[in-house]
Amino acid sequence: MPANIWEGSSGAPVTTFKIDTDRRDLNVANDILELEPSETPFLVIGQRASQQSASSMEETWFDDELAPWWTEADGAEADTSATTITLADSSIVKPKDLIKNTTTGEIMFIESISGNDVTVQRGYTLEEIGSNTIGGTEAAAIDDGDNFMRLGNAMEENSLSPEARATQPKKFYNYVQVFRTPFSGSWEDENEPKKTNENERTRKSRRKAKEHKLDLERASVFGERNEIISDNRRTMGGLFQFLENEYIDVNGALTETKFEETLEECFRYGSKEKIFITSPRMASELSLFARDRIETRSGEDYYGLRIGEYISYHGTLYIATSHMFEKDYANKGAVLDMKNIDLMPYAGMNTTLRKNIQENDRLGWKDEYVTAMTLRVRLAKTHKVIEGVTFE
Repeated sequence: MPANIWEGSSGAPVTTFKIDTDRRDLNVANDILELEPSETPFLVIGQRASQQSASSMEETWFDDELAPWWTEADGAEADTSATTITLADSSIVKPKDLIKNTTTGEIMFIESISGNDVTVQRGYTLEEIGSNTIGGTEAAAIDDGDNFMRLGNAMEENSLSPEARATQPKKFYNYVQVFRTPFSGSWEDENEPKKTNENERTRKSRRKAKEHKLDLERASVFGERNEIISDNRRTMGGLFQFLENEYIDVNGALTETKFEETLEECFRYGSKEKIFITSPRMASELSLFARDRIETRSGEDYYGLRIGEYISYHGTLYIATSHMFEKDYANKGAVLDMKNIDLMPYAGMNTTLRKNIQENDRLGWKDEYVTAMTLRVRLAKTHKVIEGVTFE
């Protein structure tokens, strides 16, 4: 008797050892990722690097950043005797803080704050003995746009606690999107001999697996988040939606100098190892000046991908090309800190192959690939989108 066929009496418990394998839903997530991984590098790296699942159809998370410490003068020039200055953003400082005009070098002590007007003691660290200056920086005229850095507070002896400073984490969210890729055939077609080495069902299964994976990649990169209640439908926000404020416009040809300047900004926050997913055309531009600096790494070490490794002073950049970046996206690329990106299957249900979902009286078969997933992008400043590269 064939294995895995239920043979109990009516009403008896059914175990997994008594279920026909053709009726099972098969988890094929890893098999799909291994199918031509170079076509979908973001999906491959994202799912292999992620360890978490979405537990709700609306996934939420909170990100907090370090308090900023830079602002600038905003307004008319203030001479050396002025004790009230206007800052572009006074929220970064509190009374009893020290701020430094990095344009002139002068350090000031903040006495009080009203709106963006800050009352200060000028030249606060200037040390004098008699008429002689022995250390510190004198007060200097302040111009509109001078840069100011918060140095921290300077508390008096036996002081009370200074005014509290706190920032609230910002809420982010994304929706789970359901992807279904069906394929079917007739009983007659399934049983008709073919000249190929595989039957039609096997051929379609492999072909539709590629199509399903490509759908996931495009939505993960270019999708936009929405919940259409009237249609009982949710769409997932993609990478570009979460990085809409993190663009670097090259605005010209990509030279070695321009690329290094761009990487300086790309590695300002987050990990010193990031991946650059871009178009084959952009990769060709890189090879024009960085051929000797890009080393090819085998797919065994990088999720099945064959990628380039570019080492700069700012960090190590792994380069993977994708044909997702073509036409209007050929001059773009995304530098990503994969530690802060998660491609999350809903309730742990990753890509699944559902077999024999046709109607009971259908003289044929129908299978489908199903994925329910969402994208979580944390700490947007650790990622960058490079755009505006022009090609000859």
